[in-house]
Amino acid sequence: MPRPKKIRKKKSFMFTSRHYSMLSVVAAAMGLFSIAGLVLSVLVSFSEKGNPPVHIGGVGLFGMIGNVVGAFAAMNSLKERDIYRWVSYAALAINIAGMLLWTMMIVWGI
Repeated sequence: MPRPKKIRKKKSFMFTSRHYSMLSVVAAAMGLFSIAGLVLSVLVSFSEKGNPPVHIGGVGLFGMIGNVVGAFAAMNSLKERDIYRWVSYAALAINIAGMLLWTMMIVWGI
């Protein structure tokens, strides 16, 4: 009785068109810039010995607005097809962390 032939696996490659979503990259950048603004505003406040200039409040306002817009952009980027999703999830986490940090600073500062 002859030996059965070996079944060979067909070597194939699957090409994909995955890419980084522009919305997720923008959302991540907005979150990082907002957290950088938070750190800079805290440093300015410490250097002024607790009496910072009035325009530091504007940094906080625009930082919180940037985090909200960044979170919505990250959520909308998750609806796109063939993207690297880890960037969207990371951007969403960064923006939520930024919102929490700004909120904690506002609550503790009052």
